[in-house]
Amino acid sequence: MEHVLAPLNSFIIIVIVGSIFLLSFLLLGNLLKVNRKANILLALFLLIWASFWMDELLGMIGIKTYSHTLIETLGVIQTFAAILFYYSVLYYTNPYRKLRKTDSLHLIIPIVVAFVYLFDIEIGERFDSYRWFVLVLLIQAAFYILTSLLLLQKHEKRIELFNSNRELVDLKWIKQIIFSLIAISIFIIVYNLIISEGNLNIFGNGFSLIILLFLAYNTLKQKEIFLISEEELEKVLEEKSLEQKGKQKLLSDEEIIVLRDKLESLMKEKRPYLEGDLSLSKLAEFIEITPHHLSYLLNEGFNKNFFQYVNHYRVKEAKKLLLSEEYKHISIIGIAYDSGFNSKTAFNTVFKKETGLTPSLFKKNSSSL
Repeated sequence: MEHVLAPLNSFIIIVIVGSIFLLSFLLLGNLLKVNRKANILLALFLLIWASFWMDELLGMIGIKTYSHTLIETLGVIQTFAAILFYYSVLYYTNPYRKLRKTDSLHLIIPIVVAFVYLFDIEIGERFDSYRWFVLVLLIQAAFYILTSLLLLQKHEKRIELFNSNRELVDLKWIKQIIFSLIAISIFIIVYNLIISEGNLNIFGNGFSLIILLFLAYNTLKQKEIFLISEEELEKVLEEKSLEQKGKQKLLSDEEIIVLRDKLESLMKEKRPYLEGDLSLSKLAEFIEITPHHLSYLLNEGFNKNFFQYVNHYRVKEAKKLLLSEEYKHISIIGIAYDSGFNSKTAFNTVFKKETGLTPSLFKKNSSSL
């Protein structure tokens, strides 16, 4: 069995490393023209991730022994993998973020590892340097995975201030990659505890290839997250922060009444909510105010964020279409698209939250009356 699996395992490794280099080239070259900083950081993470297969790659081309210095240097470089992944998530969720002095704290672990290798420090007789290095990588990975998940959770709430459809910008695919990496790590640990013999590489490498292909697909189709200027982004977030702490008036009561009426007239007459990619900036242009003033107007005048406000109109439109004789033979997904939604999942979720019923059940109940 081993002689059959070995060539397959080698083939998978070649595909993994080749795919990583190709994807990294696309991201570093900024060929996608979106999420530039985040994509560059993700590309650097991928290149370091590829280095974890170096030992197997060298073995495949007949190199069995290599410089101890090379291994140590590679070890120091690999401590940047989790850091770069975290920073890519950070810039996906906040593209205008600037480096701060506190960012240098992330260099502590790479510096400590380099120091240990440089001065050949002994950690302990029963704890060799390789096991110590693996333990450091695992602790570091756990920390940055947790902080990345917290960033993504915060992002899911924040995008409702700017986007009327979350599916294309909610970055859930990054969460799925994180959970997949956790799953494969647990699988490998349990396998090694239960089965001391046997080659696990083909399973680990196969799973890694699936994760990589999923990552490549989602990275290449990921749109720009925030279609808004840095200044306006900061103002909207600042306005939201001040609202939570204790209000700062951006518009007078009279201005709120006038703009509220203007916005309501726009939504009823021109129905911009039917545009699937409607954003805070685009709606603000329609009524000729800034995005952060529109965000304030929605909070103060309607007690809703942008996502809630726009999708309230989409649900009203969908209810009308579901009851229409003209749309009697149109599918649920067809009605979803004609109401401004970009997917059936989003339509079902928002519709049920707004009405307490799924679109199908709403239509069935209405037709039976």
